[in-house]
Amino acid sequence: MQSCEIFVVGDKRVKIHGSIVAQNRQSADEDSGFVFLKGKVYGIGGVYLGRTRGSHSRVVFAKTYLSKTIVPEGWTNWSYDGDTEDVLHGEYACKGPGSFPIRRVSWSKQLTEEEAAPYLSIDFINGKEWLPAY
Repeated sequence: MQSCEIFVVGDKRVKIHGSIVAQNRQSADEDSGFVFLKGKVYGIGGVYLGRTRGSHSRVVFAKTYLSKTIVPEGWTNWSYDGDTEDVLHGEYACKGPGSFPIRRVSWSKQLTEEEAAPYLSIDFINGKEWLPAY
């Protein structure tokens, strides 16, 4: 998703934080994942960027404004109790008060430009095959 705005409304009646996305990729052979590029996340209450649903879950937030609505941990494995070695929950060049990596979960990743590059390309979604501009 490019240049999208996500407005979060937390439910103060419950102590559980929701998540913006839950990605269920089960193997490295699956061509799936979510990329949020050049957007904004803001709102009321706390929220996780995403939660793991499969052993190869893949979510990237890149060049996105993250407001204080993002909880400091950033990510959760909520209902997934498997290994997180092959999970990619990453952030690249994000800005804002919710973008600080200091308290992020240990298995999330702050991506380098080189690591983020494949996810920022139109090729990640095979866009040259189906988007009319290409």
